[in-house]
Amino acid sequence: MTDEQKDRLLDETIIKGIRSMPEAKTPDGFSARVMAGLEPKRPSLWTRFRMWLIRPQSLTFRPLQVIPVATCAVALLALAFIQTNKPISEDIVSLSTVRFVMNDTSMEASNVSVIGSFNNWKAERSVMWYSKTAKAWILEAQLPPGDHEYLFLVNGETLVPDPRAQMTRDDGFGNKNSIMFVNGIDEQAL
Repeated sequence: MTDEQKDRLLDETIIKGIRSMPEAKTPDGFSARVMAGLEPKRPSLWTRFRMWLIRPQSLTFRPLQVIPVATCAVALLALAFIQTNKPISEDIVSLSTVRFVMNDTSMEASNVSVIGSFNNWKAERSVMWYSKTAKAWILEAQLPPGDHEYLFLVNGETLVPDPRAQMTRDDGFGNKNSIMFVNGIDEQAL
C-alpha cells in the first residue's frame, strides 16, 4: 500500500468516526456569549470621514469664541485688499513693440505670417498685413526682452529668413532662423 492510499484510508476512518458520534446540544446562551466577546469591526478612516460629512452636524459657539475668529477674518480680507491694490512693481517684464517687415514689391505672396519662438511657431498667431504704400508685409507685435528666433512663412509653405536681420542661427533642419534682440526699450539692440 502506498503512502497516498494510507492517507486516504486514514481520512476515511476519521470521517466515519466523526459521523458516528452522537450530536451534542449547545449550552444555553453560548451564541450570545460568543457574539458579546467579539469586537465590532471599526470602519476605515475614509468611511468614517464620509459618514461625518453625510450626517448633519450641529455647531454651538459663544460670542466670545466668535470675536477672535471674526477679527482674524477681517484682518486677512484687509491684507488681501491691500495686496491687490499695490502699484505694479518694476520687476514685471515690460513688453516692447517690435516691427516685422518683409518687402514684396511684386506682390508675389498672397499671405505672410511671422512664426517664431515668441509665438510657439504658430502662423495663425502672427498674420502680417500688406501695405500698398510701403509695398511690404508688416506686423507689429509686443515681445518681452531677450533674443527671439523667427522666420516668415509665405503662402503657408515657404520659410523665408528676414534679410534685414542682423544675425541668424542654424535651426538644425537646414534653415537659418533670423534673430531679433529686444532689450525692453527697442528692437534689434545688441
